[in-house]
This record gives sequence, C-alpha cells and structure tokens, in this order.
Amino acid sequence: MRVLLTLASSSITGPAERLLGDAEILRAAGHEATVAFDGVRPGNVIAEAEARGFRLVPGLALCREATPARVAGDLRKLRRFLPGGVEAVHAHFSHDHHLALLAAAGTKVKVIRAVEAEANLAPTWARRLAYRKTDGFEVATRARARALAGRFGIAPERIAVLPGAVDAARFTPEGPSSLRERFGLGAGAPVVGIVARMKPERRHRELIAAFGEVLRDVPGATLAVVGRGEEEPVLREAAAGLGEACIFAGYWGGAALPEAYRALDVAVWLADGNDGSARGVLEAMACGVPVVAAAGGAAEEVVTADCGRIVPAGDAGKLARAIGELLARPEERRAMGAAARRRAAGGFTWARRGAALLDFYARIAGSP
Repeated sequence: MRVLLTLASSSITGPAERLLGDAEILRAAGHEATVAFDGVRPGNVIAEAEARGFRLVPGLALCREATPARVAGDLRKLRRFLPGGVEAVHAHFSHDHHLALLAAAGTKVKVIRAVEAEANLAPTWARRLAYRKTDGFEVATRARARALAGRFGIAPERIAVLPGAVDAARFTPEGPSSLRERFGLGAGAPVVGIVARMKPERRHRELIAAFGEVLRDVPGATLAVVGRGEEEPVLREAAAGLGEACIFAGYWGGAALPEAYRALDVAVWLADGNDGSARGVLEAMACGVPVVAAAGGAAEEVVTADCGRIVPAGDAGKLARAIGELLARPEERRAMGAAARRRAAGGFTWARRGAALLDFYARIAGSP
C-alpha cells in the first residue's frame, strides 16, 4: 500500500514524531510511505524526515499561514501527485486535511483524518461537511471515538482507536539522571515535575498554585518545570512565592529526555498536547514514574489506579492532595512506578500500534 502522511507543521513535536513513527511502521511492513510537512516556516522536521530516508512531495507549502497562492499551488501539486503516487492520504491537522479532500476529489484516493484535539470534535457545519467526505478517522481514545460517532454520525468501522506508543527501550527506569545533580537535589529529596511545553492550555499555573499546598504537607519537596515555551515569564512570576522549591529546568530533548523523567518521584499531566495521545504520560510511566493526571484527556484511559491518580480537572485542592499523598508514601509510590513501567512497556508498544494501524489502513482501502 502507498500512503501519504501529511502534517501542516515544521517542527519535531508530538504529532510529527508519531507521524514519522507510523511511516517507519509502513516501511518495515513493505509498504511505501511518503511524507509532507510545512515547507515555509523554519523548523527541523523536514531535515529529520530526509535523514530517515523518507520521500517528500516536492515543493509543497502546507503552511497554516495560508494565502490563496499557497493553497492554489499546493492543490496543483497534490492533484498531480495523488492519482499515481498514493492510495491513501493520512492527514493530521485541519489545513492538510482540507487540502487532501480537495485534491482527492474525483479520484479513488482515500482520505484519513487524525482527530487529535478536542476542538476537532466541535460539530460545526464546515467540520460536518469535511468529515462526511472523509473515509476514515484515527483517534487516541475511546471517548473521542464515541464523540465522533455521536456528534457526526460516523460509522464505527470508519474509526480506529489507536492509543499512543512509547519506546520502552529508550525510556527506562535504569540509567543516569543528571537533572538532580545539576540543580543540587539529593537522591532522597521528593521531586514532582511536569514535562511539557509552557503554554496556557497546558495549565502549568494550576500546578504551581497546587504545589503551594503540597509544601505545607511535604516540606522540602521540589517542583521541577521541564520544558520551554511562550508562557515561561508568566510562570516564573507565578512561582516566585515558592522560592527555591520551584526550579525551571529548561528543555531536555533527545537522549537527555529520559534523564528528566528519571529525576521525578511523581509526574503531573494536566492537559493533552497537540498530538492528543498523552505521549508524556507514557514516557514518564515507561521510566517507572507514577503519574497524577487531570481527567478529560487521553491520560484518563492510560493511567490506572495501580500506577497513578486521576483527579478532577481544575481542582487544585485534589491535585495537591494526590501529589502530597504519593510523595509522603515512598513504598506505595515505588510500587506504582513499577506498575506504570509494566503497563507502558507491555500495553503501549509501537508493535501493537503498528498492527492496529496496518489493519485499519487495509480496512479503509477496501471500503466503498
């Protein structure tokens, strides 16, 4: 099978990493995977795709900062490429989804949409029209599958629930963690942390507010904010009252990312990122770290009672109590960490995702 995987983004983020992982699955199974990304804005994803040996559709803008000329140019290129180049397009953002629908009109090419954000489930008239023309849908949770079926009348056989996956050989409890050493945190010091881009929708401010309550019950605890983002100045100001109990650890990527998770006794997750699969939750769990997560996102279907806690979204008091209880109970916390590792490494593998993805592609390819 020949599949074009598209993403109107220029950076290696959650959706881009998952797209490239899916392309690897296709290639390993003997299929042909072509990829397409934003070729206008600066970023590193195209270079990464080329380094992995993937073919790209030449000359596409695929930029959400759309202009009539860019859209018209992309449509011309895709209409030339699709009929002889692929049998299905797997689109990941609304911009490339709409382009795929327009370019595939009148051809036998199937269009699949990854529904990753809650906003993509709002039943507007434009979205109803686009989804009615779409052959298949990928979602990360059963709740999103139910929402698609209920709000848009989509038949269940057109929807695949494909949870996120984690490389359990890379994210492990064993190995170095220089984060504690860098910030002078002793091996026994209780550390809770969040690893996520600093932007308003990830709700760091709720965690900072809750951590003030945690400190009253667990003196000496530290909150590690790991990442970068546009809201960092605001968050630093919000955390000023915590003094040295809150550290901004900066960006830890690539080989250093597992080290950041290993420094934590408890990981916190309050809102899904733009890939919608709670990837950070799985990475923390694979590193043997229990997770306290807010209800309402993909984490709710990932974190079970034996490997973490689910708390009501927006309830700072319950968030603080859940964190404080885990920090104060080291034996229970370690048992949860071991259970989290088993669940992530055993149930959320790329092999399992790959088998389900290939089965879904075959089902959509054979559908009318």
